[in-house]
Amino acid sequence: MTADPPQDYSQDVPPAPGQQAQSPAPQFVPRRAPLARPVVTGLIGVLVGAFLVGVPWLVLSLFGEGGPSGRSLSAPASLGGLSRSQEAIAKLDKTKGQSMIARVEKTDRETAARVSAAYGGAGAVVQQYQSDQLERGFQLIAVRAPSPELMAPYEDIEALGLAAPSTELVRVGAVQCLVHHDQEPAGSTPDPDRSFVTNCQRSGSNLTVTLRSLSSEGNRDPRELAGIVEQAWRELA
Repeated sequence: MTADPPQDYSQDVPPAPGQQAQSPAPQFVPRRAPLARPVVTGLIGVLVGAFLVGVPWLVLSLFGEGGPSGRSLSAPASLGGLSRSQEAIAKLDKTKGQSMIARVEKTDRETAARVSAAYGGAGAVVQQYQSDQLERGFQLIAVRAPSPELMAPYEDIEALGLAAPSTELVRVGAVQCLVHHDQEPAGSTPDPDRSFVTNCQRSGSNLTVTLRSLSSEGNRDPRELAGIVEQAWRELA
C-alpha cells in the first residue's frame, strides 16, 4: 500500500485577483508580549527538512523552460492580509522592535542574494510578512527563473503503521503545496489542527513564486496559501 495520490483542489482556487476567501480572524490571547517570543517555535527541524526536500529548484532551476532574467522584483506591500514584517513589528513597538526589524531585513536581503546566485544572477526578492500581533507569518521568495515542481519523499505508511505520510504533496490549480502531518496510527484520520503547510510554489517559464510558513498558526489550509501564492504571482508576473 502506498501513500494516497496528491489531492487536487483546482476548483477551489480563489477566482478573483486580491479577493481570496479569508477565514474569520481568530481571537488571540497572548500569554506574553509578542516581541518577547520567537516567531518560529518548534518548526525549525520540519521547515529545514521541507526546504531541502521540497525546494530543489535552488540547484536544478536552469533545466526548466525559459531561463533566468536579471530584471529586478519588488515585494508587494501586503500579502494575504498580512503586512511586511517591518511594519507589523513597528506597529507594536517601533523602539523595542528595532533589533528585530534589522534582523528580518538582513535575513531577507541575504536570502535573496543566495537565491539570485543559485539561479545564475536572476532577479530575486525575499520578504517576510506577519499579522498585527505577530501570531502568523510567512516568507515570500520570488525569482525570475523557472523551477522544477515540488516533491514529497515516498513513505511506506503501511509498513510504518501510519494513517498518512508525514509530508503530503497537494495541488491547488497551478500551485503545489507540501503539507506536514503529525504521525497518526493507521486507521485514524490526521487531525487538521495538527497539520500545516510548510511551503507552496508556482513556477512558469520566467518566474517562480514560493511561500514558506514561518509558523503553523494560520497556515494550515493549502487552498488559502495557494491563493496567496496566486496573489503574489499576479503582482510580480
